[in-house]
Amino acid sequence: MIINKILSSIFINTLVIYTISEYLPNFFHIQFNEYSLRAYLTIWAIFWFLDVIVKQIVKILTLPLNILTLGLLWIFINILFMYLFQYVINNYESYLATVQLWTFIQVLIISIVIYVLNFLFKKL
Repeated sequence: MIINKILSSIFINTLVIYTISEYLPNFFHIQFNEYSLRAYLTIWAIFWFLDVIVKQIVKILTLPLNILTLGLLWIFINILFMYLFQYVINNYESYLATVQLWTFIQVLIISIVIYVLNFLFKKL
């Protein structure tokens, strides 16, 4: 049961990032320096770790503040994690890929799209 949730979460996040990077390249762009299975798995594993593990811990810690802001804080947590994803990939895994995020508004739109797509795919 838990393994199914983890695998479906990895698949959903991979599909979401791929969709955004393909259809919104001016908003979010991943340039792979090495086209190998290892590169793809590393990028998606980092995104999954940040999105599923670390972000959930941060959401639990910020729950009282999130209740006060009626859930709007989660959008900004998503934005923070998109910039953290960019930082980790560009500084520690730069031999595999580079991630480019542009303006705050574009990252805001991306985080909303990621939230909606995750919601829709988890309902399937």
